[in-house]
Amino acid sequence: MTSLLLLVSILLILPTRLTAQTIRIGSLGLSGPLLPLWIAQDRSLFSQYGLKTEVITFQGGSTTIQALVAGEVKFAATGSAPGANARLGGADVVAIAEWVNTLPYMLIVTNEIDTPEKLRKKRIAISRFGSAAHYAVRLVLIKMGIDPDKDVQMLQIGDESLRLSAIKQGSVDATVLTPPTNLTARNLGFRVLTSLHELGVQYSFDHLLVTRDFATKNKDAVQRFLKGFLHGIAYMKTHRRDSVEVLKRWTRMSDLNALDETYRIFVEMIPAKPYGTEEGWRNLLEVLTATNPKAKLLQSKEMFDYTYLREIDKSGFIDALYR
Repeated sequence: MTSLLLLVSILLILPTRLTAQTIRIGSLGLSGPLLPLWIAQDRSLFSQYGLKTEVITFQGGSTTIQALVAGEVKFAATGSAPGANARLGGADVVAIAEWVNTLPYMLIVTNEIDTPEKLRKKRIAISRFGSAAHYAVRLVLIKMGIDPDKDVQMLQIGDESLRLSAIKQGSVDATVLTPPTNLTARNLGFRVLTSLHELGVQYSFDHLLVTRDFATKNKDAVQRFLKGFLHGIAYMKTHRRDSVEVLKRWTRMSDLNALDETYRIFVEMIPAKPYGTEEGWRNLLEVLTATNPKAKLLQSKEMFDYTYLREIDKSGFIDALYR
């Protein structure tokens, strides 16, 4: 009897000890989609659900995943491609939410290009072949009736800062950029020809990741974390002015117009209920398969576990945040 009471006491104490510890959250870079995470951290929303948290910023998706697998962070907010590639490599990672399920790219062009037809025979900068930026360019061109293999020249330039420099220097005529870099380009006099998000393109873009082992052993902590993040999304959608202040602090942007525009874009783009779609998943796999043929075999059920999110959703928690 004494042994049984001791065991029950230990089981009751374990979740409390975990939530009393500082739980580290890995995040990729300092971009606009991370605003719900930053809000949840800065406005103590995680602590409302019993978690003491710290956000660690990494400069690469693969580095973020490595930290997650090594146990240096317990949760990761990062791009979908690194997580899927890690899963293909045998890593024990699983997505518990997909909070950006479209391509947040804008097609930026030189000012004389004011119609899609004028893109023909032009040079378009991408990061590399097989990347999300490459896929975004191909997709938008096809939707505009332009053959991406015959009508334009695609150049592998690198990340967004390098692509912005290339169009400034005149070595390319167009590229795709995400907020706030696209706003910098616009302020420099370049034209936003269209937006992938406004075209309704579905794409599995950003995931909240955990290791399956951690999630299985710490369901309570996973649900507390999700509640904090979901609250961050709701706060973002209902507290514009303060959300912009949080965005300003983390991105160190000083241009108020750019901050407002970045907020506007992502408040529309991020859903209240962060579930992915099969179409978005298939579009991601199309990109990954270009460099890893095994990717086409990866099924969404192997990558996603919405058990925790669905339980929270069915309880009415998310809907209550907006009442």
